[in-house]
Amino acid sequence: MQFRNVEEQWYLYDTVAVSSWCDSLAHPIPGWFSTFNDLGQSDEISFFNTRNKSIGLAYNNQESRDQVPFALTVDSVSVGFFAPSCSSMLGELGQLTYPGRIDILSSFWESELPQHTSAIFKVNQDERLKTNCGMLPACYGPVGSAMAQGDMSTQGGHNTSITIGGFGRSHLKYRWEFPDGIGIPRRATMSVSLRFVEWARTCFQHLWGPGNMQFRDVDGESEVVAYKPSMFFIQAMVMGRREVQQRGQYHA
Repeated sequence: MQFRNVEEQWYLYDTVAVSSWCDSLAHPIPGWFSTFNDLGQSDEISFFNTRNKSIGLAYNNQESRDQVPFALTVDSVSVGFFAPSCSSMLGELGQLTYPGRIDILSSFWESELPQHTSAIFKVNQDERLKTNCGMLPACYGPVGSAMAQGDMSTQGGHNTSITIGGFGRSHLKYRWEFPDGIGIPRRATMSVSLRFVEWARTCFQHLWGPGNMQFRDVDGESEVVAYKPSMFFIQAMVMGRREVQQRGQYHA
């Protein structure tokens, strides 16, 4: 009997994060960074060949980290840069000021950094796409640009900056598309590799952080303030069609 697979829409994604929260993990996540300095020291950032969904389905949906478990036709690829909307990164707190405070990193990460980052999409040993990350917008998540300040601090009325931004437009049809698709056979390896230009790496090597976000609340008549590590993401995604077995026609 001749079996025939059918195609269904599918996507795979993988995420790299930068956060001081990584230092608290009992089992470090491969390819994640605790500081911007560590990120700046890295020659290359890899996706799809380092992690799987054990790191959390919000960050990765791969069954295997090193092989595609089904035949896949890739129609589009993207690299998204996502930053905290609470964009005031706070370091050690003083009496009246915030030594180590910075408010621009979310905007820099979301809008500036993609233009100084290259991407290589590879299947097995073949490089199928080499381009600037500004050409590969995610087209999901926050897009556009806005900034405001809210009175969330406890130190002399200092405000916390709130930033909403993104790269691209909020429609998946504006992603980078391959005209005829890129065929990936079952059990092949696939990867997206990023490289920052020397200028961007130097910037990261001279930055502290990421810092903390401040959350202010009131419990009865007492003020409660909590400081939580911020987290910056880079997420690569491929979208396309995978080949699956039809019901009643399962085969090896």
